[in-house]
Amino acid sequence: MNALEAAGFIALGLVAGTYGTLVGVGGGLLIVPILLLNHVAPKDAAGTSMAVVLANAASGSVSYLRQRRIDVRSAFVFALAGPPGALLGGLVDQYVPRTLFSLLFSALLFFVGVRFFLRPGEDAHGPAAVVSSGNSAGFRPVPAAAIGLVAGFLASMFGIGGGIIFVPSMAYLFSFPAHIATATSPFIIALTAIFGTASHAYYHDILWGPAVAIAIGAVAGAQIGARIAPRVRVPQLMRLFSVAVLLASLWLLYKALS
Repeated sequence: MNALEAAGFIALGLVAGTYGTLVGVGGGLLIVPILLLNHVAPKDAAGTSMAVVLANAASGSVSYLRQRRIDVRSAFVFALAGPPGALLGGLVDQYVPRTLFSLLFSALLFFVGVRFFLRPGEDAHGPAAVVSSGNSAGFRPVPAAAIGLVAGFLASMFGIGGGIIFVPSMAYLFSFPAHIATATSPFIIALTAIFGTASHAYYHDILWGPAVAIAIGAVAGAQIGARIAPRVRVPQLMRLFSVAVLLASLWLLYKALS
């Protein structure tokens, strides 16, 4: 990896980290498609992204904890069942062919893009509320743990972090305010990504040079995203993000079928 490539990876991490922390979905949705389009093997793309997601989510969580915007108790319930799913996701990656991986990831991106475009989330503009725990009266531990298991598996398999499941689940199933859901999600992701990263490291799926370079940018981006999140209107950002995700989905589908 030369200096120009390193700079490109750092820039990618900065963008992915900023946006991923801002909306709570993790940077993997941007990182994995770019790695795949640069002919990185699917399991290596997922593993490399998973390591970056861990660094990004941990960095963002520190800022959100200082702002007291994370529902810590609910986060631990979501993360409780995440490790088995994360370990299984790393194992499954060893056997999924490249074409099938691209098709599955394209379908996932398409679903996420459509959902974010049609239901971008409530407006979180303005000062964020401060929480300690139990933010939502409708929170139910057993369904939350089940969601954590599924999210952990998909996050590890695709290297995406799991925020695309955590944020809408908290917002629409458990009635969390958007600014609490998007702040709590990186904390859950950080807890789960520890095991996803360990699984991929065990199978030697992580390209450590690119991972470190992207993580440098992602850690800085996470701080930026967390700082500006209370002043940003979420729905408009979600719709803009959905367009990019849909385009990436269609491009991956084209590459997989061509």
